[in-house]
Amino acid sequence: MHTAVKIEPMYPNAPVMHVLDASRAVAVVSSLLDDDLKDDFSAETRELYEEMREEHYASLEERKFKSLVQARDMQMRVDWKGRTPPKPSFIGKRKYANVPLEDLLPYIDWNPFFAVWQLRGKYPNRGYPRIFDDETVGAEAKKVFDDAQKMLKSIVDGRKLTANGVAAFYPANAVGDDIEVYKDEERTKVLELLCTLRQQELRDEQPEYLAMSDFIAPKDSGVKDYIGLFAVTAGIGMDKLLASYEEKSDDYSKIMAQ
Repeated sequence: MHTAVKIEPMYPNAPVMHVLDASRAVAVVSSLLDDDLKDDFSAETRELYEEMREEHYASLEERKFKSLVQARDMQMRVDWKGRTPPKPSFIGKRKYANVPLEDLLPYIDWNPFFAVWQLRGKYPNRGYPRIFDDETVGAEAKKVFDDAQKMLKSIVDGRKLTANGVAAFYPANAVGDDIEVYKDEERTKVLELLCTLRQQELRDEQPEYLAMSDFIAPKDSGVKDYIGLFAVTAGIGMDKLLASYEEKSDDYSKIMAQ
């Protein structure tokens, strides 16, 4: 909805697409690169976004909001007295380089993978692994899944991709709707101010209007709280891998890898 209302109208001369999951971008990009499909695909999407905008603005007429002052008066109240948030095992950043790919395989979410191939089972066989039992798409789903397992084995055995990550813990306290992140336990130097948004839409029987800062101890409480952050990637080396498939004109493997 944000794309339809805020972004797409700003680019009248170019297609604008919102994709729910990065793994589904392959089908969208393929349609945009196909000379026989891109015009119709772009026009249909533009019409869809126009309908979404109309529905959005119509809904605004029925929606009511509290003022920010009113919402703040109804924020979540936590009794921080006697509470001691657990202290992290370290303060600062830790890098995790070249994480073994085989350790990550059990955590793969296969449902977006099947969505890319437009394979959707019918209830109760919609998700992985039940999709293999679906009468309509089960056999094809098993085929692409087996092909994916072969590619993963090749990637892992050949160390064709690199997985890195970074995790961090810092002292932090809330100041109103914002979160102050401190350099160290002295809590005198603010590294970053994280601005959070508070709920304002009026809803029946909603006693509290939340912001992320409500879950961090306020600065004036005297309670020493903390915040954790992380970022990960398992795609270092993907460009080189895709280029190898392009050289072979192997579109199937390229899409599979993406």
